[in-house]
Amino acid sequence: MNTRTSLIIVTLSLALGGLVDAHPVPTPATSSEFSPTFHEWIAKDSDNICGISALKRVTNPSLVDYEQLFESTPQIKEMKRRDIDPDSTEGKALRKGAQTLITKSSELVRVAKGHCSVWKAIANKDGRTIPDVTQDVLERF
Repeated sequence: MNTRTSLIIVTLSLALGGLVDAHPVPTPATSSEFSPTFHEWIAKDSDNICGISALKRVTNPSLVDYEQLFESTPQIKEMKRRDIDPDSTEGKALRKGAQTLITKSSELVRVAKGHCSVWKAIANKDGRTIPDVTQDVLERF
């Protein structure tokens, strides 16, 4: 860095309220967002229900049995009770309502339990156990 550049940095720093180091020392937060083990998550984007979906940022995910949740929603029970064609306009609306209920209920559980995300399927290469929050989500219906 030449003298002119240094002078500009100092001038700007003082104008902004203090000195800044032109060559900051990398810290864990600036050199790498997370430790390498957090990059070992295995999942499909389509399996994310709510919360963080970028696998590099996942730290404390949870799982649900999506099919069990879907079949347990009031919308799907109503659709079956009334024998509504799932591909009809009403059937599509009920299925969409079921998906929305699952997403909103999962988000409430995610926040309450301190998870970063809720997934239909996710694994880590190190073999750790992922908490299943299906029952907690069902209780929100």
